[in-house]
Amino acid sequence: MSLIFDAGPIISLTTNNLLWILEALPAKTTFSIVSSVKREVVDRPLATKKFKFEALQVERLIEQGKLLVIDEPAFKSKALQFLDIANTVFWAHQAPIKIIQLGEMESVAAAVGLGTHRVVMDERITRSLIETPEQLQRLMEQRLHTKVHMDTGRLEEFRAFTRHVEIIRSAELVAIAYEKGLLDKFLVKVPNARKELLESVLWGVKLNGCSISEQEIAELVRLELKNATG
Repeated sequence: MSLIFDAGPIISLTTNNLLWILEALPAKTTFSIVSSVKREVVDRPLATKKFKFEALQVERLIEQGKLLVIDEPAFKSKALQFLDIANTVFWAHQAPIKIIQLGEMESVAAAVGLGTHRVVMDERITRSLIETPEQLQRLMEQRLHTKVHMDTGRLEEFRAFTRHVEIIRSAELVAIAYEKGLLDKFLVKVPNARKELLESVLWGVKLNGCSISEQEIAELVRLELKNATG
């Protein structure tokens, strides 16, 4: 399996002391980021004081070959093309609504170009545009308190390009780590220890940007505990 990471999940895993799970997952799984994401999670933070240690943790994985950096001009060109398309799907007051950033689109373009089609992304907007654009339109109307027009032609162009793309959230990754017992070293002598452990990591990534609802967390915890006892 090959996974292309957007910046959000890398930041979420790092700030929750969970980036190490990438090293612990099966060796046959490859993890990559595009160059624009590297700038966001390594290059720029290294020039600061607040996020420098987080950047060093990511750079360590890069130098060890555990996290590959993709720098392919063709993917950047395709990303710019479809970034323009994605950011002109929705309109309000006769102006396009910018909803996707370059790093997100370049990650998607790399996944499509490499044929992996799996992107680890916590951002709700991009995932919704790929999976449920009509719900996204209604959400924006609620947030903006105005009518939002959808350009169906632009949407179809975008969806044709991304039709095989699968979005995975950091929440799913930590759930996999939990299933494999990678988090068992954090089990302590408290009531419902396994439930508390899984809830803690899921809420940790949620509070650091993963788009997962409280109801989804509760259902995921229920299923994982049921599978463990079943």
